[in-house]
Amino acid sequence: MPALVLDHVSKHFGKAEALNDVSFAVDAGQIVGLVGPNGAGKTTAMQIAVGFLLPSSGGGWLMGHRFGDAKARQLLGFVPDAPVFFAGNAFDSLRFAAQLQDVTPTREAMERVLTRVGLTEWKRDVRRFSRGMQQRLALAQALVHSPRMLILDEPASALDPQGVLEVRALLKELRAEGAAILLSSHQLSEVALVSDRIAILHEGRLLRYGQLDELIGSTEQVEMVLRSFTPDAEFVARWGEPNGAGAWRIPSKGTRDFLEDVWALGAELMSATPVRGDLTSLFLEWTGSEVRQ
Repeated sequence: MPALVLDHVSKHFGKAEALNDVSFAVDAGQIVGLVGPNGAGKTTAMQIAVGFLLPSSGGGWLMGHRFGDAKARQLLGFVPDAPVFFAGNAFDSLRFAAQLQDVTPTREAMERVLTRVGLTEWKRDVRRFSRGMQQRLALAQALVHSPRMLILDEPASALDPQGVLEVRALLKELRAEGAAILLSSHQLSEVALVSDRIAILHEGRLLRYGQLDELIGSTEQVEMVLRSFTPDAEFVARWGEPNGAGAWRIPSKGTRDFLEDVWALGAELMSATPVRGDLTSLFLEWTGSEVRQ
């Protein structure tokens, strides 16, 4: 069984629909990037998986247990989007997080996990830490009991560029060690660099879910390169101006109409190439097309 399964999960807050029939899974040794615009339902999906919220319908499993099961939580490391800390130093914070999982870590174990997340300040009151230091401490709290499943909501949001690189390396290490990771972030380039699969939410619905290479290869545009062709005003009004490379990018479903138009005007087709976009451009394309529908 996958480490995490969302099975036709829906969630309503009164008349507001936060999630609508969402299903996806995360396997051991895999990172799934959960992306979407603000208000898409990402945090709601994570909070249901952790057990903080109950679904309105549907359900799921975390490490073979129903969401909210105490045994499942002992195998889970969670970083919320806005971590909160009590008075005390870094070791106090780690002990508190570990005790919630019925674990009593040694001083050496706590030092190792703090070093692993790049936090070198251990004695000062954590409430006076910078936002980036608190983000590192939240990661340490999630790792202190050696969980097999990690749910991370914007784990690098407050980090500087060096910190982002360190988190990227850490996630890859954890995946290599067999951890299953559900990662939510607005840093789409980082999600693309570490994720094995991508789940895109928009207005509570799952727009796309699959391997990154498959999604990037499924762009809905084709680049057409023409020769011996000067477009007239009517053509430009329908198909737009060529890009900087002298080519037109058109919707795949419009390929036949485009070719009929250019051949009628005497143009010669040099090439027709499916556009392979990056995650950011595809995200904007897919969510934008949903908004327009």
